[in-house]
Amino acid sequence: MNASSFRKSAHPAIAIIPGLGLTQIIATIHVYLSNLQLSDTLATIRTAGYLAVPNETVAAGLQNLEPAFWGGLFFSLTIGAGISLGAMAAAWFWVRVYRRRQIVLLVVLIFWLTCLVMVNLDGFALMPTLYFLIVAPAVFALTAWQVSDAVPAPVPILRWIHLLPVPLLALLWFTQYDSTMFLDLRDNLLLSNPYGRKFSQFYYDYTLYPAETFKSLNQKTIKTAIISRNQSPALKRRLRSRLIAYDYLPISEANKADLNVFQENNLLVLSPNSKRVIQVPIEAFFEKSRNILQQFSQANDRNSVFRQFTFAFLLTGFPLLIYLVIHALIYYAGLTVMNRNASGLAASSICLVFGILLLVYFQADRNRNITVQDLPSALSSDRWQIQMAGLRVIAQKKLEIADFVAESALFKHSSPPVRYWAARAMAHSRRSWTFRYLLNYLDDANLNVRTMAHYALGLRRNRRALEPIMTRLKNSRIWYEQMYAYQALRSLGWTQTRSH
Repeated sequence: MNASSFRKSAHPAIAIIPGLGLTQIIATIHVYLSNLQLSDTLATIRTAGYLAVPNETVAAGLQNLEPAFWGGLFFSLTIGAGISLGAMAAAWFWVRVYRRRQIVLLVVLIFWLTCLVMVNLDGFALMPTLYFLIVAPAVFALTAWQVSDAVPAPVPILRWIHLLPVPLLALLWFTQYDSTMFLDLRDNLLLSNPYGRKFSQFYYDYTLYPAETFKSLNQKTIKTAIISRNQSPALKRRLRSRLIAYDYLPISEANKADLNVFQENNLLVLSPNSKRVIQVPIEAFFEKSRNILQQFSQANDRNSVFRQFTFAFLLTGFPLLIYLVIHALIYYAGLTVMNRNASGLAASSICLVFGILLLVYFQADRNRNITVQDLPSALSSDRWQIQMAGLRVIAQKKLEIADFVAESALFKHSSPPVRYWAARAMAHSRRSWTFRYLLNYLDDANLNVRTMAHYALGLRRNRRALEPIMTRLKNSRIWYEQMYAYQALRSLGWTQTRSH
């Protein structure tokens, strides 16, 4: 196939493949460098005698490429998809609609430079800059070549038929957007089937590796701190106790730390290095520690804009990428029996119908108006979706679950969403048998159920759960689970102490 034939039949998604490939390379390096830094930090924490999270099992793999590669896939499917789709759309409009006008190219260039400036507003950030600096021009150039002036433009009506399904589906799905949408997607579309559960498990296995690259200090599970020696012993003890309370673990001055604290006259100076960030009277620090440490975190956060870009592209770029991939597969399958216009029309129509049917299925299982009076019948229903909805009502209203269901097989249900919401509901129970069930859920086959069991035990404030949770934290192979275990320990009143 020559270049002209390729451009006539090529699907727009072809231009995105190099963009995703370039993003994956950058993202793997990005996550790998972050993993190396985390590995050093964890080693310092363990040497200082503290409990490190993630544990040694996870830490042992931080210097391998595997977690960096699979963790980098998160950026490829969010920031990479968003940048690639944006560059593709800009090039398509520049060539097809504006016929390569220089003024339009200048507008595109200004927008691209604006994105580069935005990701560096809080200080230069090399890796976030590389995504925009490398991926966008590559995809733009490839799309501009692929959508050549020499290739006849489609009939206007066909162009609209191809374009309309995307905004239409986006508008329809946007009607479902609220604070629980992601939970509902997980419960109804992922945890409800074996393939979805495998995808969910994969996501939670590797999601914290990329997340660590752009978390603010407040979002990190554990931070490190250095208390300068020029403080009095009494002040050092007070500072040590207060910093540990907020998971800033004091370490030796021979290491690098997230926070350096030293005294100047009656002031405490908080700094990430030699640069002064916050100066505060000593007693004011102890009176408003939480607020001051939050200010410190914000002042040293170089990735706030990059996080916003990533979240925005998770909501837009990732779904659009899935749409384009499915559209391309249908399109190329259709080319075997019809011409490219008919195949493109069929692909757009099928994607629209499939998106609407998926929305109907999702919405049907989502909106279930169950009252407190309906709970006994809901919990005894033959449908797991109705049982799950009843358990959600109990959890949201903080009701005593034992008032509606006896100790029964409901808590050994085959459906992970039912067990998940059973664990969530038992967080507000005070019956001893529900406590035992939560301990059993710590070893559940499903990760989401285990993490919710940790969360629920933390809320119950029963310190008998400390030892079982600590055991799971030390033995778990999954970082996400360890994070929940650590948070549960902290909720139960446990604090870090040096083991030597």
